[in-house]
Amino acid sequence: MTNQYSKIEPELIPATIADYPVIQNMARFYAYDISRFCGQSFDGWEFPSDGLYECRDFRDYFEKKNNHAFLIKMHGELAGFALIDQLEVLPEVNWNMGQFFIVAKFQQSGIGAKIAKQLFNHFQGEWSVGAIPQNTRAIAFWRKVISEYTHNNFHEMNMTSEQLKTAEHPDPFPMIMFRFKAGV
Repeated sequence: MTNQYSKIEPELIPATIADYPVIQNMARFYAYDISRFCGQSFDGWEFPSDGLYECRDFRDYFEKKNNHAFLIKMHGELAGFALIDQLEVLPEVNWNMGQFFIVAKFQQSGIGAKIAKQLFNHFQGEWSVGAIPQNTRAIAFWRKVISEYTHNNFHEMNMTSEQLKTAEHPDPFPMIMFRFKAGV
């Protein structure tokens, strides 16, 4: 199935601290999207009384060494963001897809898969990508993209909140984690 975006390459643009407010604003929609899947399973996903979802502060993606923030654009229009980090709980992994969001207008168009593969090619080495188990749409997306990218050479594992807990993130959600090597 083709769509109007299938022949267009999305732009992956390194974000600077000047882009931080834009990503933080888009994060409200990211939180809203995730709430569809996690809102009834976990505390903290109640619809805010002021009508505005908040997301955790993403400033560390701009300030910490080895963290990377990217804007995703289509024809100059914002289409999402990607935030790359490293996980303390998986020290043997070079890169982790910390956050990944494609705005509703561009979801299910193939743009997300193209961007993910660009990131995997750019940041070669051992990767992890996680999704909250209730976020079935994200799990299906990552399973398909990573399977295509690695020719089915990846590991999928369930990690508990306890396994993912760190001093910096004392209360994480459980995750289904995908691990693979990029640039093979």
